[in-house]
Amino acid sequence: MVSAVDEAELRQALIGVRALVERDLTAFFTSLNLDRPESARDQLLEFVPLLVSQYGEVAASFAADWYDEMRDAEGMPGRFRAETQDSPYEDATEGLVRRAAGALFTESPVDALVALTASAGKYALAAGRETITAATDRDPRASGWKRVTRSGSCRFCRMLAQRGAVYKESSAFFASHGDCNCAAVPSWDQSAPEVDVFAYEASARMSGLRQAAANGNKDAQRRIDEHNALIRRAVDEYA
Repeated sequence: MVSAVDEAELRQALIGVRALVERDLTAFFTSLNLDRPESARDQLLEFVPLLVSQYGEVAASFAADWYDEMRDAEGMPGRFRAETQDSPYEDATEGLVRRAAGALFTESPVDALVALTASAGKYALAAGRETITAATDRDPRASGWKRVTRSGSCRFCRMLAQRGAVYKESSAFFASHGDCNCAAVPSWDQSAPEVDVFAYEASARMSGLRQAAANGNKDAQRRIDEHNALIRRAVDEYA
């Protein structure tokens, strides 16, 4: 069983990665000539995906090593090593930059930095979370993965954590908001309860739908509205 201390170590490491993403993003943004919005946008389109990718590699590498250490400490038999995973948001990064860059052409260009900061860290950290969840899917000794929250976490995160139950489906996605400090940790307890179906549905991938909705797809917007209603119901019922 992963201890609270070990869980905190993983969460703190990921929080540190987010801080580095935000630091480097802010430093780069302040170096831009905001009087030339087209040029600033193009530079951000080149820089931000690279930033997410590089710090995603850092998060994934730490998560893989941490997983292996936890497995060894648990005394699990058999040879297994976690493999680093890319962020599932890498393909969405360009769209994030283009949407945020719209503010560069307004009287409040700094709003672009606010929008980028809200998601860039999340995109990078997702590589670490994906590394853990993918490892539990591949590890024949793992029963699934648990979502662990910090003290004072929001109702959405507490609902998804489902009081220590595990996600066992390989398709389960680690849903998170921009400043989410939750982490995915492995479970080797074969008798651990499985999360309620609400948690699986609330953790569904939504980035593709949101992009389609932004492009005017009414069916995508309808599905997002239904998903949000499901989340509100689940939060009220389980948080």
